[in-house]
Amino acid sequence: MPVPDRGPPVKFDHIGELSGFVNHSPHRVLYRNKMYPTAMHLLEAMKFTEHPELQERIRTCTDVGDMYPLSASFQDRVRPDWGLVFLKIMEDVLYLKFKQHPHLRSLLLRTHLADIVYADPNLYWGQGPSGEGSNELGRALMRIRDRLHADGET
Repeated sequence: MPVPDRGPPVKFDHIGELSGFVNHSPHRVLYRNKMYPTAMHLLEAMKFTEHPELQERIRTCTDVGDMYPLSASFQDRVRPDWGLVFLKIMEDVLYLKFKQHPHLRSLLLRTHLADIVYADPNLYWGQGPSGEGSNELGRALMRIRDRLHADGET
């Protein structure tokens, strides 16, 4: 059976129509009856599941640029399994974001079967101009797109 044409890769970064795909875009995420300013706030808070007071400080940090150093200041209290679970948790957080924002969900579903590439110099989360990098964010978005299709989203 022939493999369907995936078309050219869909590339995104911090600007343009697909900038909402990044973790720290200004799209709030509701989780357990609490609103987080961005998906990145929720992801960072999930590092500290045994410390609800730290989670709350991260959640209520208004500026995403201030949230990173705040979270880093608690590094000694990160959950011990974080290195094993963070990609799955990131995917779950992004799934919530796309379920809660119909416009973003529509943009993601319109990528059809194309590879999604985060064009960013961080070669873990993105892919550089020569195609080097793990593109973990782009790969997670493709898995979320598959989950949305499995949920019956079109």
